[in-house]
Amino acid sequence: KDQIEDGSLNIKYILSESAGGHGDDLWAASRHISNLFAQKEKCRELLSPLLVGDGNDTQDHPLLGLHFIELGAGAGLPSWTAMKCGAMVVSTDQPIANRIRCMAESVERNAADMALSDHLENKPALKFASKARVCPYTWGSSIEEFSEVVDASKEDEDCMFDVAVAADCIYMPQFHNVLLDSIKMLLSEKGVALLPFALHSNVEDDKVWGIIDLAREKGFHVESLEPQQLCPQALHMDSKRALIHTLRLTKRITR
Repeated sequence: KDQIEDGSLNIKYILSESAGGHGDDLWAASRHISNLFAQKEKCRELLSPLLVGDGNDTQDHPLLGLHFIELGAGAGLPSWTAMKCGAMVVSTDQPIANRIRCMAESVERNAADMALSDHLENKPALKFASKARVCPYTWGSSIEEFSEVVDASKEDEDCMFDVAVAADCIYMPQFHNVLLDSIKMLLSEKGVALLPFALHSNVEDDKVWGIIDLAREKGFHVESLEPQQLCPQALHMDSKRALIHTLRLTKRITR
């Protein structure tokens, strides 16, 4: 079974051969946000600004039927988790052929698992899994290419993705500006963007945290959620690189 009573999911992902740490590794931030997505109540809390007053059945997974995009997906674990929870997923990364191929194969393998599962919770999610897409995308560039992969029910150009995720993508401050520009273009007016990350010590920590002020300058409301310490993926790795902070961005303040 893909989904069992405790909210666990079995996810298949394929690591691509690429520059070290970019698509060829599974970082703690991806694991953390995927764990939150897989658990209904924690996911509902995470997406609370989006779900206020939506009237959805609380028995359904909060991601069911939502339009979800991941930027800088790499192994794509948050994307495939969201897909199995019922989101309509578009997973993106740099236009590197082998990486995109690995992501596309991950979609196929996870969708096949869902089709074979006899768990009742998979039935509503399965109809949305067929809408999952993988696309190359360079941050800051035009989003017109997404017109063919966004569900036809969202033809309004002002209504794009309900949830945007960029996991462990902000440790290089030189890309903050284009990343935020892309999120602003892609996110619906009531949407939620999630930026889970660890501090890699490649630059001064303050420069990474500087994304908060920049996001506010671009019109986002920014919240810093409670950090979570995970185990690093390598024995020699500093635990700091698995201490996950999460920024939640919205285009409006929910009261």
